[in-house]
Amino acid sequence: MTKGSLRKKVIGKFFILLLCTFLLTSCSVGNFVQGVTLDNENGAGIQDLSPTQDKRVATLKELPDYLKMAFVITEDKRFYEHKGVDPKGILRALYRDVLERSKSEGASTITQQLARNVFLSNEKTLTRKTKEIAYALELERKYSKDQILEMYLNHIYFGSGAYGIQEAAQEYFGKDAKDLTIAESALLAGLPKAPSKYSPRNNIELAKERRSIVLSLMEENHIITKQEEEEANKQEILLTKKEVGQ
Repeated sequence: MTKGSLRKKVIGKFFILLLCTFLLTSCSVGNFVQGVTLDNENGAGIQDLSPTQDKRVATLKELPDYLKMAFVITEDKRFYEHKGVDPKGILRALYRDVLERSKSEGASTITQQLARNVFLSNEKTLTRKTKEIAYALELERKYSKDQILEMYLNHIYFGSGAYGIQEAAQEYFGKDAKDLTIAESALLAGLPKAPSKYSPRNNIELAKERRSIVLSLMEENHIITKQEEEEANKQEILLTKKEVGQ
């Protein structure tokens, strides 16, 4: 495939996605999502959307602010501004993909990621993306932003078999999520992009580089101070030891 045809293909996909976003935000989401109940009134809630029934769920209230905002600023900076789908993010990704010929910029919001993790597969098709948008809009309609963020943190995959921030905190650092330091929070916030690639169990130096990027974003957005960023960057990554056979 030539560069010109590839560019047209990418542009076409993104404009179709923008059209889908417009249609879904203008119409009843129920017409696009079948067989899913996300109604607070009938008992569906954060616990019901947990990956496993016996899994401990970390509540947003118990987590430090720097941990929560590390994920927001890394995965979806406009999380508290958009309604589940971020057209600005899509256009930004389009610019990166086409004009700069880079695939490093994603367009999925935290709500879309939650919808994909809970209800859909990771197949890269327009049909799946359309459904993802529909589910994301329905989630935003039924739940508050804080509830969505809490569900996201309890669903996201962190590598090494750990789903959710509590399991990840135990897996990598042997502690509860509420006790994670700034450095540990930044490291975990950097994992969802590519859990295996950035896992400190697989490549400690790459994990440090990714942690540094997250810490820089946290400082730039006034989540932490410059001194806190520098101190966190100096901290060694002390992982829990894996048991034989794990």
